[in-house]
Amino acid sequence: MLTDARSARGMRERGRMIDTLASGPSAGRSSARRTESARSPHVAPSAQRVANVEMLRLRNGRTVAVRCWGGAGLPVVLVHGLLDSSAGWDDVCAAVRFPCFAFDVPGFGSSDGPDRGSIEGYARDLEEALELLGVGRFVLAGHSLGGAIATALAEALPDRVAALVLLAPTGFGRTRLAEAVSLPGARHLTQALLPFALTNRIAVRAAYVAVVSNGVAPEAGVVERVLEGGARLAPGVRAAARAVAEAGRSQTAFHRRRVAYRGPVLVAWGDRDRLVPASHRYAVQCSLPQAELQLWRGMGHHVQPARHDDLVTLINRAAAASVNASRRALAAAPMA
Repeated sequence: MLTDARSARGMRERGRMIDTLASGPSAGRSSARRTESARSPHVAPSAQRVANVEMLRLRNGRTVAVRCWGGAGLPVVLVHGLLDSSAGWDDVCAAVRFPCFAFDVPGFGSSDGPDRGSIEGYARDLEEALELLGVGRFVLAGHSLGGAIATALAEALPDRVAALVLLAPTGFGRTRLAEAVSLPGARHLTQALLPFALTNRIAVRAAYVAVVSNGVAPEAGVVERVLEGGARLAPGVRAAARAVAEAGRSQTAFHRRRVAYRGPVLVAWGDRDRLVPASHRYAVQCSLPQAELQLWRGMGHHVQPARHDDLVTLINRAAAASVNASRRALAAAPMA
């Protein structure tokens, strides 16, 4: 079932800009398209949480998919990286104690392709999707491409993003691979070869081992998610690669200015990241001087499977930091 702009107002009347969701799989909404159990190897079976998958219709008619987990406390919104989907957050959301909303970035998973192939365009789509869900203040986490989208969304909604978690985010320097595949000659070659590569198990595994995980074989779920999307993902991958390349080259790129977000920021990077170099962390510290940065030793680019427990701890810390920041702001406010 679809949730669209016409039903959003009624949803907000029922949910009042959800800051706290009721526990349970339905979480107070009736628009779930299907229900899936997040079978996390890191969480005991009795503690497994169930995800609702909803399709949200944007004003221009496109749909965005989101996986929703119930819980208590400040919601956590999660944005995945290139060639992944919201399912990549299953293990994390099964372990985090807060309500979670994990989006399929336009062009990936079950979401329609992007209308505007830019980081800001992706952020505007997710901003509209959050309005449809009725989510008010939230903790925001993004990985790689999703980290750039999350940063743009935090700039757009600085009063609603209670804390920001960035995992090897793009946009804080030039990403050479994205630039290479976006060159005119390479673009035509990529357009011809990408549909084949995305449907070939050997090619997907080899690319992951060479670029993402630094020689470590990928988890089966990572490969299966790419193969499931197959050639259908190719336009989304090309659009996202162009967006990442432009985000690094732009005169208004994050690494060329102060990012207009003042809330708590936690950043994690693998010191062996070949895709988005860990040296980009210095630009993050300049653009977001309040950021607390962690360099995770021995890790490549894909955080979720490599450092699951550390990532869950990081997100829980971000939620706690947002609560403490709100309390300090309240204490500092003048008495009426």
